[in-house]
Amino acid sequence: MSLFVVCLSLVGLFSSPVTSQDVSSQTADERSVMDALDAIRNGEFQKGTTILRRLAEQANPDALFHLAEMARLGIGAEASMPTAIMFYRLSGKLGNDEAALKLANILYFDGEKTAGEVSEALAIWQEQALKGSAEAAYLLGILYWNGENGRTPDPIRGYGLVWRAAQAGYQSAVESELEMRSLLEGEARRSGQAYGQRLEEFGFSDELLDMDLLVEGWEPDEKTEEVVQKPEDWSKVWHLEVGFAMREGDATALLEEINTEHEQLVGGLYSELSPSPNRIGRFKLVFGPLDGLNAAVSMCVSLKRSGYDCFAKPPS
Repeated sequence: MSLFVVCLSLVGLFSSPVTSQDVSSQTADERSVMDALDAIRNGEFQKGTTILRRLAEQANPDALFHLAEMARLGIGAEASMPTAIMFYRLSGKLGNDEAALKLANILYFDGEKTAGEVSEALAIWQEQALKGSAEAAYLLGILYWNGENGRTPDPIRGYGLVWRAAQAGYQSAVESELEMRSLLEGEARRSGQAYGQRLEEFGFSDELLDMDLLVEGWEPDEKTEEVVQKPEDWSKVWHLEVGFAMREGDATALLEEINTEHEQLVGGLYSELSPSPNRIGRFKLVFGPLDGLNAAVSMCVSLKRSGYDCFAKPPS
């Protein structure tokens, strides 16, 4: 399966095989969306886009969501983040929770960090967390814990949200909850867990939660620098290859640029120059290891959106 098809699968442009029972329970609009996606999968971009746009004009949130995905990834036309944001916002307002969450993530992590963007992302995350989204609860938890964007750290609320996401099985939250737990006393942990468990009742507030339960001198984010280990054999792990055959100086400059400007994305990976197998004296960049196909393709898509040639490589 090509990386192109894998990317489409991950962002929801292809559905699982449909049984006759599934078809009988679908609405006409749902079947039309599937017809559109089948056309796109088969390379009939104009046909598929026409169907999606017709449905979008009728305020179909799923059609708007897929148009947003196509605009973001540049499927069938040149990529356009402003167009993608417009469609995500419309789809989200019409009830598509996945579109709303993607909009919030784009505004917060890839936007200009204006007050308006941050406020909109925060409001969406809060709404989605109250609807049960573990991802939204986790992201909010990290934000409250660290006190990002000029906010005062609210660690008990932050821990409670991360704990809630961990209870739902969200892997990043499971790992973060263990670290947070080690920094909080028992009563503070119990307060945070009670908040996370009863989030729908308590909601969100700008008032700091039970700060009196923190021990004196508590610091929200004392982390030691983790040493990233080089894989023993790149062919045995999921990794990224970035760029084509480059001179050593150009490759070194590109590696420094990516590690500096996209530290949040690749900061947890080992990176190095790798000799090109077909061009003596030329190099490409490798990043890894990654935790499987989803992580590799997701990161590769992010790098492609930033203008880099990226290829997700599976273990051989």
